[in-house]
Amino acid sequence: MRVLCQFAAFLLSQLLLSLLLLAQTAPRTALVALAGGTLIDGYGGRPLAHSVVLIEDEHIKAVGTADTLKIPAEAEIISTEGMSVLPGLWDMHVHLIYSGHPNPAHWFQYASQFEGVTIPAAAEQMLMAGVTSVRDLAAPLQAILAVKRRVANGELPGPTMYVAGPALTGNRTATLPPQFVAISSAADARMKTRQLSEAGVDVIKLFNPELMSPDERRAIVSEAHAHGLKVAAHGMNDTDVRLGLECGVDDFQHLGAEAPEFPPDIIAAIRSRVQAGPPLYWTPTVGANGLLNYPYVATKPAFVDDPAGYRGLPQALADDVRRGWAEFQPRPVDPMTAVNVKRKIAQLQQLGVVLVFGTDEGSLGELPSQATWMDADLWVHELGMDPMAVIRKMTSEAARAMGVERDAGTVSVGQFADLIAVRGDPLRHIDVLREPKIVIKHGRRYK
Repeated sequence: MRVLCQFAAFLLSQLLLSLLLLAQTAPRTALVALAGGTLIDGYGGRPLAHSVVLIEDEHIKAVGTADTLKIPAEAEIISTEGMSVLPGLWDMHVHLIYSGHPNPAHWFQYASQFEGVTIPAAAEQMLMAGVTSVRDLAAPLQAILAVKRRVANGELPGPTMYVAGPALTGNRTATLPPQFVAISSAADARMKTRQLSEAGVDVIKLFNPELMSPDERRAIVSEAHAHGLKVAAHGMNDTDVRLGLECGVDDFQHLGAEAPEFPPDIIAAIRSRVQAGPPLYWTPTVGANGLLNYPYVATKPAFVDDPAGYRGLPQALADDVRRGWAEFQPRPVDPMTAVNVKRKIAQLQQLGVVLVFGTDEGSLGELPSQATWMDADLWVHELGMDPMAVIRKMTSEAARAMGVERDAGTVSVGQFADLIAVRGDPLRHIDVLREPKIVIKHGRRYK
């Protein structure tokens, strides 16, 4: 009996020790309250004054006001008084391999540094600018997936990354840079789409459709859809649009400005697609590719000297970017570009196309530290859109286009705690987005 009692006492002591160790090592529930600011929730409703957003670990636990939501005593309080609180911003068209050089082709000499240097640097710069989610639409597969994993694991600061890996192209004769992969047949197109899907990409990018056969284009789209992935393709000219509509792509990128309107056959095809479904998305990247931002970029603006644009870059790469801008020779500005872009955007809206916000970060003048707020300003002041509508495109509607609206895109209970706070009112002055004072991603404060 004595032995049994001693053994029972030993078991009890071990149990108590285990419970003590568990109490010391188990992660504590982290509660944070953003309190006092005006909340713009991403849905487009009336802003909520004196708001309180309660964050628990990675998610939003409660949303209310100072009068309706009591802040727990154990919560860390972050004052947002005098600020606007918004969902973290989205940029649905980025190229994180680049670092602001005005000639992207020049940057391929640094391909060996994409994974270790330039992608992480651009990702961190975008996060510090308030962008908590991005869609990267052409990058070397292993490099972009490796950085995506490290960001997701918390090893690197950066937005949540949705990636295409390399774009599938019909250009079979050129020496391709590493963010493109050529297809050789319909069977090969299907195989490479499947390989990308199985590797873990989130979207498929189709490039040079005019150099593919109809069977090859349809093979990419059907295989991607079979794996639950959408297909993005260029819409920079009428041929791009006709071929993309014919094979059933989900999302056009960019916008041609050579003509003021789409021709009747394309208008009819878009109308038919919108009526029949599925939704047709279009990311016009209105600031890039010689469009609305180009007249300003052609002046060699001072913003390219902002130290924020060189964060994370070795001195040699930063110096190369500066030399590129010193040597940059702009072409003449076409005064009809802005007129044509505005008219085509209006046509797409009238046809029921879902416009998606994206900047083509990495292209000429679209610096990772500045592209998002600058293009938002263009949507408001050049395209004449309501600031609330633009913010929705940068938040809830972007998340819906990516198919993750249950998890992100708004300030809602249960969603990831991706939030920013800016001084001032973006519904009156959209450019206050340029310098967020608070940046929180998945409940972790980065700024």
